[in-house]
Amino acid sequence: MKKIRLVVVVLCIIFVSVTAFFGFFKKENGMWKNSIPDYKYGMDIKGARELVYTLSDEENEKYVYVDEAGNVKGEVWKEGSSIKPEDETAEETENEETQQTEAVPFAKETRMIKENPDDQLTKENFEQAKEIIQKRLKEQGITENNIRIDNVTGKLMIENASKEEQIERIEQLVSKPGKFEIVDYQNGVVLMDNSDIKKVSVVYSNDSAYNTYLQIQFNAEGANKLKEISNKYVEIKDETQNAEETPEEAEEKEETEKKYVTISFDGMNMMTTYFGEEMSNGILQISVGQARTEPSEFRKDYNSAKIIADMLNSGVLPVVYKLETDNFVKSEITTQMQRNMKIIVGIAIAIVSILSIVKFGKKGLLASISNIGYIAILSLVLRYTNVEITVNSILAGVIMVIANMLFLKMLLNAKETHTYQEVSKKFYLALIPVIALAVVFTLTKNSGIASIGMMVFWAIILNVVYNLIITNTLLKDGEDW
Repeated sequence: MKKIRLVVVVLCIIFVSVTAFFGFFKKENGMWKNSIPDYKYGMDIKGARELVYTLSDEENEKYVYVDEAGNVKGEVWKEGSSIKPEDETAEETENEETQQTEAVPFAKETRMIKENPDDQLTKENFEQAKEIIQKRLKEQGITENNIRIDNVTGKLMIENASKEEQIERIEQLVSKPGKFEIVDYQNGVVLMDNSDIKKVSVVYSNDSAYNTYLQIQFNAEGANKLKEISNKYVEIKDETQNAEETPEEAEEKEETEKKYVTISFDGMNMMTTYFGEEMSNGILQISVGQARTEPSEFRKDYNSAKIIADMLNSGVLPVVYKLETDNFVKSEITTQMQRNMKIIVGIAIAIVSILSIVKFGKKGLLASISNIGYIAILSLVLRYTNVEITVNSILAGVIMVIANMLFLKMLLNAKETHTYQEVSKKFYLALIPVIALAVVFTLTKNSGIASIGMMVFWAIILNVVYNLIITNTLLKDGEDW
């Protein structure tokens, strides 16, 4: 039975090794296709997209409200404004503008408004913009980036691992300032902005359909403003009745006036509404998208809302960027270099195996077979998990393979009085600091460090299980071979 078990284990190792190193092919639509997934390579191996952003030089002439200190307090509404609702006629809009702007306590003047005013182009603002962008990318789970900024020109460069869906999100996160405003619809005066926000989150309901909402929690000052606004911008009914009028005549004559606010994000209308009740809890919910019955459509709405929430939580960019170039940068590690490294590693393993066989005989042969099987299974585990293969993680993997070889050497050198349990106990106790460090690295959001942690984590877990089941069986059954 020992010989049969030994043969079965060796054959399984050979099968797994062939599958891991050469692939497992099956025919699909008349073509042979490898069903084993490829590794997930990092940008230091796969290459990267280099996005270069420069400061926007756009400027527009605008008719604005200005306070006594010269600060702009909003844009005077003009017919056709992008964030005003479209369900009002031009005549109604003109009448409202005429009536409401007379009561605005600000002067009006025409100014040339730059997206990047000269006094904002400072080293401090460039560094702050970089920190805000880093925070936005981190919240969106886009962690494998190299971000550099020129503190003189403000030029920003981002290297990303060339993932198309991430590139689209990066474009949104970098090129949009993240400016939130609640504006008096009647005249354009800004009533609330980002400085009033404490926290933004995404919530949803699922009754008969999925509905996605941005839930904005305001700070103490913002909550007071919202309470005041919710009592002012309401539906007002004129229900006065003359003594000579009947109730029916008064009802026909009844007039209703609605005072609206417009909620905008980076100048785009999110909602135009009036309030039906006092908002006293300092929380405002804004609907994003529509009621969805399809989960895929709901996820799109949710992801869009999450981007807005992350931008609002990160702060307003002090400068505005525009994309200048988008290039693919090849990795310095060429395909030929990768092939050469595989050959070198293969030769090194072969040399170690031969030396082991020469020194330990049949046990050395079985230990070498076990080591090859360990490498093969580890490579399969890496393919099916989210481990990102980078230069650093490869080095970590090589170190763990060397550690496995040392463990095998300890088993081969053990005297007859030593058991597998005693050797493994001594070896794994020495690895406890490495295990702790691997867990810490794995939990970090920096993909470069996390890839090292995940590599070491999986290598150690597999080392414990594989050697207990496979290596222990091979060496025990090989004693009588």
